[in-house]
This record gives sequence, structure tokens and C-alpha cells, in this order.
Amino acid sequence: MKILSRALLLLFVLLGVLIAVSNSQPVQLTLWPLPHIAIMPLYLLVVFLLLLGVLAGLGIGWWAGRHHRRHAREAVAEASRLEREIQRVRQAAAAAAPSPSSPAGPAASRDRRAIERQSALVAPDLGASDRRGPFS
Repeated sequence: MKILSRALLLLFVLLGVLIAVSNSQPVQLTLWPLPHIAIMPLYLLVVFLLLLGVLAGLGIGWWAGRHHRRHAREAVAEASRLEREIQRVRQAAAAAAPSPSSPAGPAASRDRRAIERQSALVAPDLGASDRRGPFS
């Protein structure tokens, strides 16, 4: 890739030198309401106009991308807001969760008994399906 880019650069420099040598006759630059502005070689006028066109294209492209840049900034702000909210919720959940060493209250023991009853109802079905195999 580096060789290709250097070869293209050399080609463009060579092309620019050929244009400069071939178009060295002076031209008079005038704009309608103004008197004559400058006398310059034709290749300088061509290079100046090409540069002006490139800068105008870059400016128009930058102007056209302003909506995308604004949406990207809003998305980054929303993502950071959501990250802060996730951290806040995790901290609140960690603070609200009972530690394993603390004695469980009556609500926790009642929940544990309910889960044990549900697993006792479901466990025989799961155990039987495991013994029969997946395709029987």
C-alpha cells in the first residue's frame, strides 16, 4: 500500500510539472466589476482554482455532516447518562442486598420455603425426563 501511494504521489507531481511547463504563458485575471486583478501564469490559475474547488467541497461536506455529528454527541451523552444510572442502581442494589452473614428475616425464610415447595413439585418431572433420555 505504501508503494502504491508513493507511486500515485510521484505520478501527480509529474503531471503537475507537465502542466506547469506546458502552460506557462501569462494570463490576465479580471473579475467583472473590478479592474484587472493580476497577471499570472496559466498553471498557477489552474492550481489555484483546483485548490479552491477542493476547499469548497471539504466545506460543503463538513456542513452536510453537522447533523450526524450532533446525533453522535447526543448519543454519547445519553450513553454516559445511562452508564451513570446503571452504576447508581448497582450501588443501590448492593446496599439493599442483605449480607450472607446476617440472619434472614421472616420474609426471607418464607420466600425460601416457597421456592423449596415449587422445586419439589417440579423436580420429579425433571428427574424422570433425565432418566429416560432426551429422545424417549
